[in-house]
Amino acid sequence: MSPRTDRTHAAWLAALDELEAVAGRDPQLTADGAGVSGAGLGALGTWTPPAGLGPLPAELAERASAVAGVQRGALARLDAARKAVLAHLGAVRSVESSHEPERPVYLDATG
Repeated sequence: MSPRTDRTHAAWLAALDELEAVAGRDPQLTADGAGVSGAGLGALGTWTPPAGLGPLPAELAERASAVAGVQRGALARLDAARKAVLAHLGAVRSVESSHEPERPVYLDATG
């Protein structure tokens, strides 16, 4: 391989490593905001593709496809979690709107 091809290959390997590391994280491990190097989910930020990668080397196409599959799976899990949160939020909102705050909720029977 030429030096330029070596640099392109190395750059693509680094980009795929980064994408794989982020996409492969278990959402259950990071659901509380911890578990991502102790910094929380907000520390991940937005991924920006490296400039000047050039075309994907053919020998990395299978790995890139696998990383894309992991990302699709992560997106599906996030969408399912989002829908569950929306359903729970709907249930909470219906309870809040039905209770009467002027009535006591608890009875102090000991004091």
